[in-house]
Amino acid sequence: MEDLPTDLKAFLLNHPYFQLIDKRIKCTLNDHEIPCDLAELQKFTSGKKFQKLCSVSEFDYSQYEPHIVQSSKQPMQLFCKLSLRHLNRQPHHVLKHVNGKRFKKALGKSRLLNKRPKNHNNNEGEAPRRRESKQKGEVWEPSSNEEEEDDASDSEDSMSDLYPGSEWWT
Repeated sequence: MEDLPTDLKAFLLNHPYFQLIDKRIKCTLNDHEIPCDLAELQKFTSGKKFQKLCSVSEFDYSQYEPHIVQSSKQPMQLFCKLSLRHLNRQPHHVLKHVNGKRFKKALGKSRLLNKRPKNHNNNEGEAPRRRESKQKGEVWEPSSNEEEEDDASDSEDSMSDLYPGSEWWT
């Protein structure tokens, strides 16, 4: 780097995405190699591709992290846990989604549920229900009341509703 012109050194110090490798300059964003020429570097940095790569790399996705995370099914995209939508990994797509109606509505519902106490029931008049714990290896057996009801219902049912009447056959 000692034999480079001062203006080229200053340019490289201002742009952290460039590295000097064997008398060529390599862009760390897309692994593009450029000759050590200031005009070529300025042309490359003013291009649309480089501008887009810089904006994507500088964007901080972690500020939306509890709700927007990397997708496990589509690794090149992000996933919103609130709206259950996949998002492109581009800053303007994420900002558009975060400022949209669907995300704001889901975020409001999420905050409302988080404010609610854990033991809060929808039916406030009822006492909380408790599940009976079953031990491993136990088999469910009907109680004596249920057996008597089943026997009575079997004898009362003639199953005539399952078979068509005599007028159907004629």
